[in-house]
Amino acid sequence: MGIEELFALDGLRKYQFQDKEVLLHEDHRWVLPLVADAQDRGLLPRPVRVVLFDRHTDAAEPGELSCDLSVAGVIDACKHQLSHHDDDWIVAGIRMGLLADVFIFGVDDRMGDLPKAVGEYGIFGRYEMPGKLGEVGVRAREVLEWTESPILLDIDLDCFAYAYRDRVMAWDESVFESEFGPSFDLFQTFVKRAGLITVCREAGCCGGELNADQIWKLFAERLLDLKT
Repeated sequence: MGIEELFALDGLRKYQFQDKEVLLHEDHRWVLPLVADAQDRGLLPRPVRVVLFDRHTDAAEPGELSCDLSVAGVIDACKHQLSHHDDDWIVAGIRMGLLADVFIFGVDDRMGDLPKAVGEYGIFGRYEMPGKLGEVGVRAREVLEWTESPILLDIDLDCFAYAYRDRVMAWDESVFESEFGPSFDLFQTFVKRAGLITVCREAGCCGGELNADQIWKLFAERLLDLKT
């Protein structure tokens, strides 16, 4: 079975933006079978470089991994071998051979210790949005100066949420504009280079279902000109 299983398992929804597939789903670890499927179809190279927007690093060490790289094999690994906290899928994806270098925008500076080497690849995290790249190091900048090979552009909607006291709040339009407005042009270069765009709702990290829906609507309309 292919990714059809993820319609029920992970709430997978498909959209189209220009010539790009946009796949909206629920829990972040399930991006790995979406990547495997896109690689099988020739949309992405194997392994693929990733530009990721996420408030968390998701770069914890996974346990022992044993799977083939078929879509069914990767789905089984996500079910039985990866953390249901969705915090180890990046390292797992690199070790499986699905992912190469990963560059993360939007990481809360309290969320872990990056950069991190995994074999020959690196996981790079910066708090800055991409319009504020003045302090990016040489190796990290190399990740952004990739060849013409397509990249995976991966979005966790909790990148556009923030903690306030004991609550998690969704960005409103004014916060979105002030934080992401200067980054719009560079973001569009990521879109153009993407072989696939994946978006993870992770409503629990966004402050609930309504917040996740609000962020998705704002993100899709502002950054992808996509009607939801």
